[in-house]
Amino acid sequence: MSDFITSLADFDPNALYAVALGGQAEMGLILWLFIHQGQILIVDAGASYPATELPGVDLFLPNINFLEANQDKISALVLTNGHEEHCGAVSYLLSHVNVPRILAPPFVATLIKDNAYNIYGQSLTSFPQLEEIQTRRQYKVGAFGLEWIDSNNAIADSCALNISTGCGNVIYTSSFKFDQTPVDGKLLDVGRLAAIGDAGVELLISDSSNVEVSGYTPSEKKLAGKFQSLSQESPGRLIVVAPATNTHRLKLLFEAAQIGSRRVILLGDTLHKVAVAAAMTGHLPFDQKLTASLEDLNRLEDRKVFVIASAIEADPISVLDQLASGNHPMLSLKSGDTLVFSSDVMPGHARHMGYILDQLLSLDVKCIWGTRQGVHVTKHASREELKLVVSTVKPHFFVPAMGEGRHITQHGELAIDVGLDPTQVYTLANGDVFELSGGFATVMGAIESQPVLYNREQGERVTTASVNERRALSLEGVMTIGLSVTAGGDIASGPTFECGASGFLRSPEWTTLEGELAGIVREAVSRSRSENKKAASDSVADGLSVMRSAIRESVVKTLRSRLAAKPTVQVLLSRTH
Repeated sequence: MSDFITSLADFDPNALYAVALGGQAEMGLILWLFIHQGQILIVDAGASYPATELPGVDLFLPNINFLEANQDKISALVLTNGHEEHCGAVSYLLSHVNVPRILAPPFVATLIKDNAYNIYGQSLTSFPQLEEIQTRRQYKVGAFGLEWIDSNNAIADSCALNISTGCGNVIYTSSFKFDQTPVDGKLLDVGRLAAIGDAGVELLISDSSNVEVSGYTPSEKKLAGKFQSLSQESPGRLIVVAPATNTHRLKLLFEAAQIGSRRVILLGDTLHKVAVAAAMTGHLPFDQKLTASLEDLNRLEDRKVFVIASAIEADPISVLDQLASGNHPMLSLKSGDTLVFSSDVMPGHARHMGYILDQLLSLDVKCIWGTRQGVHVTKHASREELKLVVSTVKPHFFVPAMGEGRHITQHGELAIDVGLDPTQVYTLANGDVFELSGGFATVMGAIESQPVLYNREQGERVTTASVNERRALSLEGVMTIGLSVTAGGDIASGPTFECGASGFLRSPEWTTLEGELAGIVREAVSRSRSENKKAASDSVADGLSVMRSAIRESVVKTLRSRLAAKPTVQVLLSRTH
């Protein structure tokens, strides 16, 4: 699109604007902008993980072009919880944009200080002012009044946020659930939400991720008994693969290890940082004698081993894949192990999970996974909890957020069922600019929001074109044609053909065609040489380029017509002297 809004001059300073730069079409990648009186407030800065059909892409990061263009107007970055979908892109944001101030709950602030999600693997050269907040206390950040509200989630110090502006109050729930028996004893502050609702809320932005599940989300404590019995009864090593940021579950796992007289070994940089931050802030009390190092793994009796593992950015299925395929850099599975996958299977990974389970069965490793087997509960609110928030806050306008497209749509429909008028509900897409002014709302345009594709080796240089090329290579393979020609355009050596990852190599038709390809290439060279002679003004480089294109076009057409194959064809052509 060419009509993206790029300047703050296009915004009415007396209106309030809310824009999601991620999280409105995927799980994770949550970043919201609130714009008022010429100032920008950033709420959360999360990352997300691609499905397996995007080869070479390790992370999705939010598009911050608008912020880079208007960074002198940024008032602060405020964070609501420490999950990677809410703060996994903080280091990325800070490396590109000047943020003068960060406000966050204590545990989240500790994670940020320790660069828990530093995707660049190095400390930032400069760091903005970082302030640890207290819930129910009022903060002033430029044109915005802020109040953090105690919430429930699977992570320590999770909060909702009340944003006060000249256009009214905004309640941003962040990710939440109503856990009546929370591991840390901290209940969601329904009373405070109700009080703010009674005073008047213009806009509610609420978590939609679990809207398809009826009823109420079970408590994290429901898992305690299962983990304890596994720790006591598993005959060999117990290995739990879980999200690194789930501090409540981490506490339950440490308790289960102690009951089963096992030693805990943590695998994964993010997991280590989360555990240290949780211990420093009082959310993970444990005896030092309970832990062990990786070097102790082979010295300990199998019955005494309790491994907790996660990945670089806390995405657990990648660890499960490494273990199942024997590619984990620090741990190898063996017969008699019990492997627990204590996590959701993210969208796009269901087939991948089935393949992993097949591999584990062949290794004689017992695998327990998912909600049905009692080793996982979600951190997101189910339908009845979502209804309760809408009816408690009583917003003038409602924006369902933080979920895939179907979640956003269904949450909007649920709000209407609760009693909101359809004109009060806005199902926004990433980049939509929601405008609130004088009690009226509209979508007044869009900000660029196409996510950044990130690869650990390439950095941010991954493009859609390169992803498409990798996908084609993985599906159809590659053919490389090599030859050299004289100054007059005659073939001096070659052509040679190298094929890789190409399914057509096994077909009987290929055996016949392989002997014909050299002739097809020679014919293309001859035709190209004749055309070059007619265009005598062409440079040597231009002549080679024309010849290279002619060879590639002829081979591609032949492969498609004769074999119905579409490999990537590259021509290595040189001129002899």
